[in-house]
Amino acid sequence: MHKHRIILKNFNLENGKISFSKLAELQDRLTALAEGAVLNLIEGRSKPGRGQKPKWLKEVIDFQITGLNPGSTILEIEAPEISQVYQGKQFGIFDEVDAEKLLNESAFGLSSYVYDKAISQPESSGMLDKYLLQKVTDFNKILDNDNSEINLISNGKSKVKSVSIKKKTLEKVSITEQKTRESVKTPIIGTLDVMRHKKEQMEIVTTKDQRIRAFPGNNLNIKNLKKFFGEKVKITGLAHFKTDGNLKYIEILDIQTARGDAESIEELTLPIFEEIDLKRLAKEQEWQGFNEGKFKQSIKDMKVEESPEELLELLKE
Repeated sequence: MHKHRIILKNFNLENGKISFSKLAELQDRLTALAEGAVLNLIEGRSKPGRGQKPKWLKEVIDFQITGLNPGSTILEIEAPEISQVYQGKQFGIFDEVDAEKLLNESAFGLSSYVYDKAISQPESSGMLDKYLLQKVTDFNKILDNDNSEINLISNGKSKVKSVSIKKKTLEKVSITEQKTRESVKTPIIGTLDVMRHKKEQMEIVTTKDQRIRAFPGNNLNIKNLKKFFGEKVKITGLAHFKTDGNLKYIEILDIQTARGDAESIEELTLPIFEEIDLKRLAKEQEWQGFNEGKFKQSIKDMKVEESPEELLELLKE
């Protein structure tokens, strides 16, 4: 078992005590982040799919509280090692340098690893996506004030020994989350196949041999898709992205046999970065009643020479 410690500083709590309500809030945020981090490592997607959680996943995120110490409120935690609970040695994040070693972490330690990446390397880690970043920023809801701090401490077995969750760093993560592309609905044509190294997962192979990880949406399961394996198909799905803007996986919403000489769509219909950045800027500046469509139309009506994107750059200055 891995040993960890949670230290709550500057909360509205008596030293060495914690209310059931605050404990429940903390448990909810921490296990949600841990679940997303573990699924991301094993399956390559952080958002849980349909149906019940597998037994191994329930066990790996079922942390045990072994003590409550005085001083600042300190919770002693034990958590099992992922590799000791998850017997398969395959994992989903092949482009993460430390992916195989991360199986030796506990889900608690993996949560600290993800948080550290969100702070220090937000646009270069295959571990991060919009869903995980949202689970990180959710901690902001349980901080009692601007000085509240949650310290996650891990023993020597963990790669990241400690992280500090506080409003200032969560604001930084929030900006990364807002900049990360929203999922977008898109058609793709290619051959549906079983993913190499991962028999229980799928991939779409395009005509240019681009391999795209794929998962069934909530209205489908893998049994519905087996008859399409090896076939050229047209898929309508949600494209999910990494923080660096690259495609992470496709969530299959609809599938049918491709007809005629349909060509594979190599470039997804991606949202324009300026539009995402404009929405973020509006949120940060707390513009009341901001409407992106009306804003662009107003620019056209004004017949100004600058484009909406050029005006955006001016607004940033």
